[in-house]
Amino acid sequence: DAGIPIDTPIPSLSLRNATLRAHARRARNRTRHGAPHEVREDRTSSAGHVGTGVFLFVGRNSRSSKIFTYTFTYLIQVMSPSPPWSRWCTWNVKGPHYVLRNVRVPVCTVSGAGDLEVDQDGLSFVDIEIRDGKITAVVPASSFSSALPEVDLDGGMCWPTFCDLHTHIDKGHTCERSRNISGSLAGADDSCAKDEKFWDREDVYRRMDFSLQCAYAHGTSAIRTHIMSGPVQSDIAWPVFKQLRDAWRGRVELQGVSLCILRFFRDEAAAAALADHVKAHGGVFGAAVSCTDRGGHADDVYTTCGEELPALLDTMFRLANERGLDLDFHVDENLNEVSKGLLHISKAAIRNNFKGQIVCGHCCSLSMQSPAELSRIFAAARQANVTVVSLPIVNQWLQNRDVRGLCTPTKRGVPTLKELDEAGIPVCLASDNTRDQFYGYGDLDMLEIFREGCRIGHLDRPIARWPLSITARPAQAMGLGEYHGRIAVGGKADLVIFRGRFYSEVLSRPQQDRLVLRDGRPLMVEVPDYRELDGKKGTAVGVRRGPMGD
Repeated sequence: DAGIPIDTPIPSLSLRNATLRAHARRARNRTRHGAPHEVREDRTSSAGHVGTGVFLFVGRNSRSSKIFTYTFTYLIQVMSPSPPWSRWCTWNVKGPHYVLRNVRVPVCTVSGAGDLEVDQDGLSFVDIEIRDGKITAVVPASSFSSALPEVDLDGGMCWPTFCDLHTHIDKGHTCERSRNISGSLAGADDSCAKDEKFWDREDVYRRMDFSLQCAYAHGTSAIRTHIMSGPVQSDIAWPVFKQLRDAWRGRVELQGVSLCILRFFRDEAAAAALADHVKAHGGVFGAAVSCTDRGGHADDVYTTCGEELPALLDTMFRLANERGLDLDFHVDENLNEVSKGLLHISKAAIRNNFKGQIVCGHCCSLSMQSPAELSRIFAAARQANVTVVSLPIVNQWLQNRDVRGLCTPTKRGVPTLKELDEAGIPVCLASDNTRDQFYGYGDLDMLEIFREGCRIGHLDRPIARWPLSITARPAQAMGLGEYHGRIAVGGKADLVIFRGRFYSEVLSRPQQDRLVLRDGRPLMVEVPDYRELDGKKGTAVGVRRGPMGD
């Protein structure tokens, strides 16, 4: 291979071609993830000009067309501009030991630091010492001197990396090819079923990997995804999940949950086969309980199942107990007072002496319960050690929607978050769906989830402990260890640093210029271009022709 030094500006290459940009970004990300690579990059200017010390290595194939392709791709790769955070943060650290000066941290996420002074929003102004990728000290700002290199963050806020407890990345990025015309939950179920015809392993891999790239770039270090587990989609999605879990290990810890309706558990042989399948893939056992628009009513034969509900739950808990599986439910995704899936699940856990982790997602119908009924449900959920995860953006989008598109919603569609927290039940926030039939938007950015959760649920008064809802609490529910999701002395320096100094700043702008540290090193990756989803079959997210997506 020949090493060719490149030291001149090439103004004609404006990086307007999205495909070439995508190739360049993938090459750069492979380099920075530690994968085999052809480019060694020491320095590039932010003006699209390749600086000295940058070399291009051309592949062995000597055909001119191949050489041109490789050369052009990697020219663009080394010409990429500096990361957005470099506009406000001067990173002058060369080795693995340094000090982050003048950062604000949510003190609820800090462990092993001793006493810290805390302001009215639960923030503490500190310095953080990092050695060999681990946090070795968190102390009041300017309280100690050090000979180590320093990075002054000028009061910017610093969080642990995020944990996204409830997602559906197997369905992600399908909203254009199988559109939910009404925007309702029933419309989502129908259009999601129709999307199955597009699924194959290449399609699912492409979309799931794209989602993981997005989450990783935004600062997420752990994701739990529910996986469609019907007879067709299960055979496609679970092997892809296992492949991606291995590929992303160490960057994003990926967990998978089986998703099927409660009625499925009438067939105990099929249910046992699914439990074995989940166990073989290292997954979590799950189902949808009282989770349609008619959840809790007699005519919901899919997820409520009338008088059979307790027995079907007992089947689930027995299968999970026998195999040592944790449980994760979709429950009460409606605004029906009669929908009490959370209560039934909690009672089943107690009845079956279940000792594993239980997560219940959605729980929207809690907002329709009386204070006395809430007390009864909370007491059972607390005894059963249930963790509740709310999906505030998605349920705002789906719940109380007029399928005609004529009326404005009047109900929020989120559970009683503050009351759950006050009752001692761990509460988390998560992304849920992204660009699919259940929510047509989203990018797996947990800061967006936290920001909108604060606005929708009025979590900002007081806000001090709510950062736990997207960091340490979901990490604990996922069994990731005591350090994950925390700024912990002795733990990894996996951090997300914002330019914003206070919540009024951090939650007012998207903070797309955030600095993500993994093992103490700046993360030099970008969110992928949507055009990378384009596949050979038209496009993986292709727009269907017709005036209404028909």
